[in-house]
Amino acid sequence: MTYITIYCAALATAAAALSSCAGRTGSQNTYANAEENSHYSNVRPEDYVGPQVCGKCHANNYKSWRRHPHSSMNMLADRNSVLGDFSGVSVEYAGRRAVFRKEDGNYFADYYDGEAKERTFRVIRTVGSRYEQDYVAVQVEGPEAPGHPLYVEETRLRFAWSIVAKRWLPQSYLEPTEYPGSEYLDDRSLRYDPFVPDELPFNERCSRCHNTYPYDLRFYKIFSEFGRLSGFPPFPGATPQTVQKMVNEAGDEQWLNTVRFPMDRFVTVGISCESCHFGGRIHAENARTQPPRFVPTHPLLANWTPPHEGARERAEVVNALCLQCHHSGETAQDNWPDGSAGVNSMESTEMESGACASVIKCTDCHDTHVSGPPAGAPDRKEHLQACIDCHQEKTSRDAAEAHSLHDIDTASCLDCHMPRIVQGFETYNRSHRISTPTERRIVATGMPNACNLCHLDESLAWTRDALNEGWGAQVSLPTGLRTHFGDDYSIPAGEAWLAHPQASVRTVAVGAYARSELGESMLPVIAQGLGDENAYVRMRHLQGIEAILDRRLGDGVYDLTGGVAERGVQVGELVERFSK
Repeated sequence: MTYITIYCAALATAAAALSSCAGRTGSQNTYANAEENSHYSNVRPEDYVGPQVCGKCHANNYKSWRRHPHSSMNMLADRNSVLGDFSGVSVEYAGRRAVFRKEDGNYFADYYDGEAKERTFRVIRTVGSRYEQDYVAVQVEGPEAPGHPLYVEETRLRFAWSIVAKRWLPQSYLEPTEYPGSEYLDDRSLRYDPFVPDELPFNERCSRCHNTYPYDLRFYKIFSEFGRLSGFPPFPGATPQTVQKMVNEAGDEQWLNTVRFPMDRFVTVGISCESCHFGGRIHAENARTQPPRFVPTHPLLANWTPPHEGARERAEVVNALCLQCHHSGETAQDNWPDGSAGVNSMESTEMESGACASVIKCTDCHDTHVSGPPAGAPDRKEHLQACIDCHQEKTSRDAAEAHSLHDIDTASCLDCHMPRIVQGFETYNRSHRISTPTERRIVATGMPNACNLCHLDESLAWTRDALNEGWGAQVSLPTGLRTHFGDDYSIPAGEAWLAHPQASVRTVAVGAYARSELGESMLPVIAQGLGDENAYVRMRHLQGIEAILDRRLGDGVYDLTGGVAERGVQVGELVERFSK
């Protein structure tokens, strides 16, 4: 699916949502005239000044940003950024081992087969600082001949440090989309061998969203498969000819048709001020007369750039800024039938396909200068206030409970309209596709729905009847669901999800039981998932069990990365223990 197709579909959805959502006035997507933007530029490398310059005047925002995960999304490896254990720890996996060590201020990963060292990597960068930390490295010793790209180009290690679990794990234990299927093949070899280097260079993948660089590099991609990087739509006013003129002016032909990004053009390693505010040189040099512009501006873009007056208050501008990065995974096969993401990092794409598209702004809930609560934290006042700002008729307790048919102390707007079905690093995040439980493509597809994520012991038939009787939804259940939910759809949804053939359904169910009072009673069933053939699925089941028990299981009780036979014995013992 092309970017233009995706954007047109999203625009149509947003327009429909806007016409039905009352209480807030959506701004028109009109564009500035050419004269206004004919002498202003904030998209070229020379237009950027870096966060230290911003911090001279905006000290509080600068200090907050330094503590925000955006600032540490990508960092150069040093004692302040590296969180993993590089004390010489040895990690055994599938008959081989990796040793992570520090020497003369540098960080290394050595891979061994028995006593023979196969490879050594020197870590250059870190990725992430909150739940998981990945490492970008170059090979300094290996079987490849000198001059091989592994010795020159930075690539991501296939081992990562789990900050929450405080342990090294192969990437296949932490990421569901890149590593589907069984951990081992029929011949007992690894399907995804973390000791085999990833030869995809860093500047062809993570660098695009984890760093700050001039916006012109994003604009060059606006008509390509990476068009979402531009954030803003390509029309009206932009054409392939506009892109070519921008490229020609800067002599950037080499960056037009390549998937690589020039890392020497990074303004900062990590996400900093000008990722959202664009190049601030004109503002920094003329602060009294030139306020910052929140839209990409350049003389060649004069017929395309949205008007900058009031831009920071307009949903289509604010959300476009976030969309530059928060669109990852929109074509993933494990996304949900209603358009919700299967895995986090697609929040902007989710939101633009939901009921409040083009009306609500990301910043209505999130302060971009202040680190938010951890994933899975209780709802905050500002999150719920974003709902009330539009739906003021439901402000009172009586009105809210009459609408929801729930005690508002036990169920919030977000529980029903933004359920926790998106797989984060440690827990399950809320879908940012604002929806209603009565949508046919939610309940009628059997995907985890808001009602049964709380009422795990109730069936889809119960949910169908409750929606029909309470909200007049007229939801029907197709016969195809009987295979998993019973001939009369009477199997408790939670139990049906735990036995579902789709791995993401099973893991979301585990997360729901981990939050539920019913979790302990389902431990024997959840423990069976510790024997799953997929490493990520096992990891999620282990996290769920540990959350229910409120304690860690040591390797002696369950060895997550151990051999299949050993794990099988441990799983049997745990199932027996939990069944008593």
